[in-house]
Amino acid sequence: MKDDYKEYYESQEANEDSKSDARVIFFLIVLAVIAATYWVAAQ
Repeated sequence: MKDDYKEYYESQEANEDSKSDARVIFFLIVLAVIAATYWVAAQ
């Protein structure tokens, strides 16, 4: 499993960057859902 990143990424650093990018995107999606829920509830 550790060597899987070699198939998709040029380096371990690129692999780590993609993981942190995924975490940021996930956080933003969760934040958007919470904001939308609050906005709908406040109407």
